[in-house]
Amino acid sequence: MARIVTIVFTILLLSLSSLTLSVANSSPPINCETRPYDKGRLWQINKEGIPASYVFGTMHSKDPRILFMPGIVMQAFTNSTFFVLETSLKDETISKSQAAMFGGQGYSLHREIGDSRFDQLIKLVIPYGIPVQVLDRFKIWAAATIISQPPQPKNPNKAALTLLDRELEKSARQMQKTVIPLETMEEQLAVFDQMPKNLQVEFLDQTMKEHPNLDEEIERLSAHYLTGNTGWIFCDLEITLKEVSAGLSSIMTETLINDRNLTMVNRMMPTLEKGRSFIAVGALHLPGEKGILSLLHAKGFQIRRKF
Repeated sequence: MARIVTIVFTILLLSLSSLTLSVANSSPPINCETRPYDKGRLWQINKEGIPASYVFGTMHSKDPRILFMPGIVMQAFTNSTFFVLETSLKDETISKSQAAMFGGQGYSLHREIGDSRFDQLIKLVIPYGIPVQVLDRFKIWAAATIISQPPQPKNPNKAALTLLDRELEKSARQMQKTVIPLETMEEQLAVFDQMPKNLQVEFLDQTMKEHPNLDEEIERLSAHYLTGNTGWIFCDLEITLKEVSAGLSSIMTETLINDRNLTMVNRMMPTLEKGRSFIAVGALHLPGEKGILSLLHAKGFQIRRKF
């Protein structure tokens, strides 16, 4: 059973031979129906009289296999003039997002969620090296996101892993491309800040419940992504959402995915009309009737899978 938080936040170079050997077998979720554009990571976007652009589905994960960029993807990226991404991941932006995860003066996560939940969280964050007094300052939704990903390795000789999206942005700036974020970090985090407290607590409960299976779930989602079966990630989310409240389900699908798809498509249109754009967004935003690719097709673009 796929985890809500893992899917949403997984909504970061090995050789090709190593990649091929390390990808786990990927099988479709139970009763997973096909949907438009549900297989593929790189799509060519064409409209008559405009140079081609590309949409690339990323995975917000620190799995080093995902940093591998096939030649056809690198060629599309290198030849682009504009680099468009969900949100900038520059150091100052990340610092602001980290600050937004803490409550204001006098806030206490312990007080917000009670003794039992807080005690359980204390045990879960031990591998993350988070002191209890710091944990107590996290907002409810922020505590859930922390334990939705594995802790960073403690080995000082091992290089810190990074996000694919962040590496692409760094490369684009070094290559002097025009970098265009589709959203601000404040807009993204506002979705969680605006969640009613009861839904944030449900969000946290779901994350703590599934935490023991974290590595297994991330491996399955990574396998879906690495084999190009992006629609299967969506199927996993739909299966999990059957177990949660209607309110939380609506936030996860309508607010976090469908509404943002519309916003991102509207904001990328001026750049797409110029052509030679490389657009990198989470793979979960690509497939389906309400996905970015269907929305672009409705605006008159021809969509062709390249990888």
